[in-house]
Amino acid sequence: MKQFVFAVLTRLSLGAMVMATGVAHAEVVVVGSKQIPFTQISKTKLRDLYTGQSQLVGDAKVLVIDREDTFDRREQFISRTLGFTSEEFATVQRLMECIGISKAPTVADNSQHMVEMLSNNPNALGYLSRDELENHPLGAKLQHIKVLAE
Repeated sequence: MKQFVFAVLTRLSLGAMVMATGVAHAEVVVVGSKQIPFTQISKTKLRDLYTGQSQLVGDAKVLVIDREDTFDRREQFISRTLGFTSEEFATVQRLMECIGISKAPTVADNSQHMVEMLSNNPNALGYLSRDELENHPLGAKLQHIKVLAE
């Protein structure tokens, strides 16, 4: 069963990398608290964190924060940053949960909640629109995390 799931994940990831036109969209940025112990992350590691395959970056356990489906830029993050369609992303998350090796990301209720969780947790990782990052009073407690191409 696990081999089947990993085969599916590999095919989706490879297809996503071929179809993805870029690492990130100008409107959405990956961010973490200023205390998070890294300033860059590979696209593969970010994908593993958001699908629940991993909770670690190096030795640091990361609190992964996602957005509600209604967040208008969530689709941009999933497709342009993670390289999945929304359907593929949901399928991978469900597969990982079914085999019991996943931890779904924490979901922020809204932009304010996302910024608060990111700024109050030293190992939190999430994404914001560039405007949210630059214009929120707590934005100064956050840093941009560069997503590296594979």
